[in-house]
Amino acid sequence: LQHRTSALHRILESLHVGEDAAVPAVEKLHTEVKRLSREASDLRVKAALGGGAARDDSFDVAGVKMVVRRVNGLDKDALRTLSDSLRDGIGSGIVVLGNEHDDKVTLVAAVTKDLAARVQAGAIVKEIAPVVGGRGGGRPEFAEAGGKDASKIDEALAESRKVVARLLG
Repeated sequence: LQHRTSALHRILESLHVGEDAAVPAVEKLHTEVKRLSREASDLRVKAALGGGAARDDSFDVAGVKMVVRRVNGLDKDALRTLSDSLRDGIGSGIVVLGNEHDDKVTLVAAVTKDLAARVQAGAIVKEIAPVVGGRGGGRPEFAEAGGKDASKIDEALAESRKVVARLLG
């Protein structure tokens, strides 16, 4: 009981509140942490976009526009938001992203609707995921894969160009 009372007093001191205000103070902090996490995630996506979706680092593979980019520190939601923004920005094409976050690798492929019949996102990630020691799959327009070897992300991204060229064949 003394240990718990001592812990409670330390918590109240660090919150700078009395006992009656402790729960509302913790709830307020929790809300603020969630807001800041969303804001930080949005900023990471904007930084990964390179100042905006207008940045043109696309190239042609067998006559199809493709964007391949390595990013770091994005959670799955932010990575999906980034891939959607890039896919929408190129109009017609394919986006492949490699990301390292919390010692995990995530690969994402997004294909515009007009190309999904020719090249499926799931087929792309299934072929490049083993490069990073993982596996994955998904729908024709969006797919993701997980992996373990972050040192091979660039190799997997380079392989994605070859895979897309072969699939468009």
